[in-house]
Amino acid sequence: MDIEAKRKESGEFELEIGPVVFSLPVEVVKALNTVLEQRLNHPNTADEEGHQRKLAAYRVLANKMVGVDDRIVQKFAPQLTPEQLVTIVRLAKGDGLYNKIVKNLSKQNCRQFEEDYVGLDKITEQNACLHMEHIVPLIKSAAQEP
Repeated sequence: MDIEAKRKESGEFELEIGPVVFSLPVEVVKALNTVLEQRLNHPNTADEEGHQRKLAAYRVLANKMVGVDDRIVQKFAPQLTPEQLVTIVRLAKGDGLYNKIVKNLSKQNCRQFEEDYVGLDKITEQNACLHMEHIVPLIKSAAQEP
């Protein structure tokens, strides 16, 4: 989404966010800037704690994936993007999930996954959470299929 800001002749700022246009006095723009800067640069502890709880839950899920039936892995693994697949494997402890994924992919997909795994060695915690939010529904649907 594009955000565009202009200063009008009256001194007010015009903030255009997609199809919506706001006319804001200078004081409001300054306050908005302060709030955005604070939220981006100084996350509060509640946000950080929630983030860490999510990450811990995703690690537990990744570790449990080692024990799931191979047919479930065969259903959901090809649906994931390379980043998502590498993320869930990196969240799991040890090589169990890595080996399970490799075992259940086709030879071509397996080679590609191995290359992606080596290449994607720096995934942030925020990206890991985003990827896992997309992965969980795919795992659920694969597990519920007959």
